[in-house]
Amino acid sequence: MYILDHPQVQRRYNAGMFRGHTFRRRRSLPWVMVVAGICPGVGTLDASQGQETPQPPPLELARCVRLIQQGQYDAASLSLTPMVAAFPSCSRAHLLLGLTHHKQRHYNDARPLFARALELDPNDAPIRMYYGWCLYYLGESAEARKQFESFLATSPDYTDAHFALGLLDFDADDLDSATRRFAKAIELSQKMRKQADEAKARARLGDVHVRTGKLTEARRELERAVELNPDLYAAYFKLSVVLERLGDPKAAEQARTKHDEVRKRLHPDRGHAE
Repeated sequence: MYILDHPQVQRRYNAGMFRGHTFRRRRSLPWVMVVAGICPGVGTLDASQGQETPQPPPLELARCVRLIQQGQYDAASLSLTPMVAAFPSCSRAHLLLGLTHHKQRHYNDARPLFARALELDPNDAPIRMYYGWCLYYLGESAEARKQFESFLATSPDYTDAHFALGLLDFDADDLDSATRRFAKAIELSQKMRKQADEAKARARLGDVHVRTGKLTEARRELERAVELNPDLYAAYFKLSVVLERLGDPKAAEQARTKHDEVRKRLHPDRGHAE
């Protein structure tokens, strides 16, 4: 899901609060164009020169957004690569090209594009979430944390940022903070009625309980996670391990079977326990 789908981010973005150059959405402007940060004008004002900086055609940027949303990353990249070269001051083009790599797990390729997008427009807070996840997957935990915390400073009720910081706390073995972060993500997910987000936060809270030896609590969270999202196959695998440790081999076997069935249906080319 795109960050800008979040209502609070959407409201602030529409008001131009995340932009180095003022941007306001027209009522009739399609939301896909807002995701791309596209305004109806032909450029942005360069204060140093008193002239407008050329920007890519709005409809072409919007087309690239749609391609990314449809999973057509190579097609989007074919358009965005020359666009970045032709419009080197366009943060949106850099961000979108970075997304084509990020979505394919090519994080080393995405990193410099996200960094450049943020350099070009440091007030565009949503860039920080994409950049933060990229840094997280590259193992750059300290820098990732900075990006997530900076984003929360502008949008404190964004679920995924709390979830991301919970993962970083868990990795750092700060289990009290991780518990609070995952609990906050659960609370916000319930408020937004986002069952999939609540499920993944509960699964990770289950991880915390496992590490602290609270197996009954871990079982409760993992069972709730797969109830909320039956396709969350990693949670089934974790649940099977917890059930084995609790002395319920029959239920553990059922959870492993369910994990294998869902994983093969959704991602037959991936590893065993993700």
